[in-house]
Amino acid sequence: MAKAIWGLERFSLFKGLTANDIQTITQIANKTTYEKGDIITDQNSKARDLYLLIEGKVDIISPNGIQLYRITTGETFGELALTKNIKRTAIAVAREKSVLLVLSMNHLESFGIEYPGIYKILSDNIVNSLGIKLALENKLIELLKSEIIKNLKK
Repeated sequence: MAKAIWGLERFSLFKGLTANDIQTITQIANKTTYEKGDIITDQNSKARDLYLLIEGKVDIISPNGIQLYRITTGETFGELALTKNIKRTAIAVAREKSVLLVLSMNHLESFGIEYPGIYKILSDNIVNSLGIKLALENKLIELLKSEIIKNLKK
């Protein structure tokens, strides 16, 4: 049995896929290194790329300069690439030297024609990732709303 390269088996994005499946996916991916401070993507980009952080840290920053989230090794970002007409909503900046695997949704869609089983599992995992992130954001909004109401009552 083959071993997945770059430790990709640890990504939830590849849950349910074999090492051979993962290696097949990497054939359409680009491994890219960003130096500290490099902008990986900005909020106006319509690029349909999904990012997997193999090594390093990436900050997700609002257009107003507020750090929203820190991506660490083993996490993904850019799942909105699934949609064709939504621009990015934040800026991704390398917090330190970072190695990413970049998957183009355009390539993935073509890949899905040849490998529909792998594509379905991968798509389901991307949707699951979005759902988890949405649930976490909803909890954060609820917490912030609760704090604001508490402070307004004072």
